[in-house]
Amino acid sequence: LPEMKEWKPSLLAFHLINEDFWGPMDPLLGTVAPATRKQIAHTMDSLWMMRTQPEDVLMKLRPIPTFEMDYCEEARACRMLSVAPLGWETGVDLIGTPFQSYRIQVCYCMRKWTITKRFSDFIQLQKEMYAEVDLLPNILRKDMMFKFQIGDKVARAKGLVLFVEKMHHSLAARGMYSPRLMAFLGVDVLRIHLEEEGRVAKILDSVNLNIGSVWHPVDEVWLRKWRKFVMGRGARRYMPPGKITNLRLMEEVPLTISTRSGVDVTYTKWMPKKGMVLGKDYRSLNYNMFAYLKCVHGGGPWISSKDKEIDDKLREMPLISKSEFGGVAGFRCVVGTGLEAIIRLQSFMRMAMCLIKKMKNHTDKLSHEAEGVREVLYRYKEKCIEDDTHAYIRKEEERRAMGYLEAASNFTQKTWRAKKQIAVGGKALEAIKEAQEIFAEASGTLEQPADASPLVVEDVENIVAIPSTEEYTVTFHEGMPFSVGLGEYAATGETVVTQLRDDGRDFVAKLGADKKETQKMPLIVMKSVLVAINDCPTKALSFQQVKDRVAKTPFPISLVLRKPLEETHQLHQLKVFEAEDIKLQAFKRLLVHGMPIKLHNKKKTPVKSTIWLTTTHLAWRTEDYSPDTDVAKFLKSCQLSHLVKKFKRWEGMHNGEAVTGVTRSMLEAANGKKYSGAVQDYTLTYEDIGCTVASECQKLFAETTAWGQADVLKDFHTRDAQNLFDIKFVREGKLSPGFQSKAKENHCFTVHLQAFDKKGNEVAKSRVLEFEVDLSEDDAEGKSAAELSALKMEMRDVVVWGLTRIVAEARSSKYFLGEDGRTHRRKAPVRRLRII
Repeated sequence: LPEMKEWKPSLLAFHLINEDFWGPMDPLLGTVAPATRKQIAHTMDSLWMMRTQPEDVLMKLRPIPTFEMDYCEEARACRMLSVAPLGWETGVDLIGTPFQSYRIQVCYCMRKWTITKRFSDFIQLQKEMYAEVDLLPNILRKDMMFKFQIGDKVARAKGLVLFVEKMHHSLAARGMYSPRLMAFLGVDVLRIHLEEEGRVAKILDSVNLNIGSVWHPVDEVWLRKWRKFVMGRGARRYMPPGKITNLRLMEEVPLTISTRSGVDVTYTKWMPKKGMVLGKDYRSLNYNMFAYLKCVHGGGPWISSKDKEIDDKLREMPLISKSEFGGVAGFRCVVGTGLEAIIRLQSFMRMAMCLIKKMKNHTDKLSHEAEGVREVLYRYKEKCIEDDTHAYIRKEEERRAMGYLEAASNFTQKTWRAKKQIAVGGKALEAIKEAQEIFAEASGTLEQPADASPLVVEDVENIVAIPSTEEYTVTFHEGMPFSVGLGEYAATGETVVTQLRDDGRDFVAKLGADKKETQKMPLIVMKSVLVAINDCPTKALSFQQVKDRVAKTPFPISLVLRKPLEETHQLHQLKVFEAEDIKLQAFKRLLVHGMPIKLHNKKKTPVKSTIWLTTTHLAWRTEDYSPDTDVAKFLKSCQLSHLVKKFKRWEGMHNGEAVTGVTRSMLEAANGKKYSGAVQDYTLTYEDIGCTVASECQKLFAETTAWGQADVLKDFHTRDAQNLFDIKFVREGKLSPGFQSKAKENHCFTVHLQAFDKKGNEVAKSRVLEFEVDLSEDDAEGKSAAELSALKMEMRDVVVWGLTRIVAEARSSKYFLGEDGRTHRRKAPVRRLRII
């Protein structure tokens, strides 16, 4: 119901107004005081009264068989019961033995009162419940310590309350309640039942019909009994009406049909009786009211009609299914199109699943009793037990061995730390790190470990795990020129390799030295990401800090680089993986390599974009990019326009192929002389391609080096990124106005990110990225339009599934519990101090 959407705050407000929350008991005086708001917040999750659901207030629990006690079998109870201890009082019995009487507050169905019971009363209740309940939730035992007034009365009071609450809620989970327990707590079940039923009926009953629903006729004889029950008060109290008797409105009608073979078959079908009058024989109720009455009282069967009156048209409608009422065929002629239809369909599916489970159990039982099957099952069970035993033994051996290694490593670490006088806590690492920074700033050098102290560095924890990528180490010794161009990947904050050539080292003039003794540079791959410098991680350093560390680090300098992935599965090939974990790893590998996709925007001009994934960020290309290969434009920019026509008319061989016109790759392979350089082989001379002036050759070499580095930086500057903690969710379809009208709904998806204002503060509005999957011309060749559409839809589903899994993985470390005891959201990857 709409009124029950905000039931949790309403329930909390009700208990606060009635002062139902109590603080801890005084162990000496046996009294309690109303709880403060802080105490309520700390105990909220452990209170039964705040664990309820909206339907717990409905009177639908049936009584269990109770012996030697008068109770009404038709009375119903609800699950909403909460019991709280209010303290105790000490008294003396007739023979002078002290005892405690516990005062307990009972809250049942929005009503509360106080009862006083001795511990012996609870013991007697437990004995009587043994014969009615198969298994008690916990057992109460006598303790002689209380005879001497030295027992823990607070613990006993809490145990008694827990015994009562667990008993009621364990029965309520099976749709039952104990009349004996209710009488023990002072609950007048029958009175509260009729009061609550009248209140619920007043809410649910209406003279108008909801859209998409139908009317349900009910026997007027049963309704008269029900009205007497609901309206009875005091001495004029009536018993519940029992099960609904709608069979009085129906009759069995014989019908005859002819089969294809010409044989007449006679059968009977239940139909409404003729001549029934609305208001005299029956009344029509809406679906909510009838469903509630049937849930509480049972009976039936269901009869549905679009109009309040049952006419002859209703008799001509076919029978749908059997009713729960005694196995008699039910009459369900009309089903509403709204919530009622959904509920009916869900009920039918549950019934079908139960039937399948029942047939399976019958089959299993038949197999167990068949001749020869029991022996096979015993052998199989014996084998399973043997396999489980061996697996358990192996697991314990591995755990024991791992425990020895862990204990040995801990002992070694503690011994080393004790010898070096180093504290283990994070505060100690922060102090060491701060001292290192102060001395490094004062001396103008890198951070160095102090005497008897380790070197503490700052690193960034991964948000998600990515497939292993190849990392390699490059070492520069003294005498080797360190001429590696480094650039900033501004979107993610990483440092990447942007240039390997060096003008002073690699250029050789036509009449200069041969440079045959040039020392080869270590093999470095362009666009590799810098991971560490002399074991110091660079993930937490800015680009300027990386440059300063490289400049101040003495030889030998060791760089750890991560090579970009070159080969991976394409998006449309991921459907071959059936296991979800393998498919997820393949999808992550594709994102690490770069997944081509189409990015839409408000200008309605899609961009050929790419999505990348790192351990902390999701990056994407925001504008079109392709390598710059325009040689004429390059020559004009470096004041060498007179070479444009000469380079265009050039014809010759390059890499074994006939080429017309000088290309960028030829300029990068050209030098004053042919020789094997420090980072590449120069297979052409400038004289071969038409440049004969020495100064122009040297300038052309330097400008070509700068051209290559600028092109790599342009590649990274066209990318944008946001850390994985800022991704809210991923949705299918065109949920944003930035998509073109011709983009198909089942090919598109959106990524919703946390938006920020110009000052970097979070705003409520989300930043939305509109993507559309696309196929290359080679992959789309030979496929029809329908096949392409189906393939793109599968690709879109894989992307949405994979990104959703990545967001869920990031969410596992996104929230943390702060020092104030509240839950906070991380806005950036976690930075940790560690020792190297």
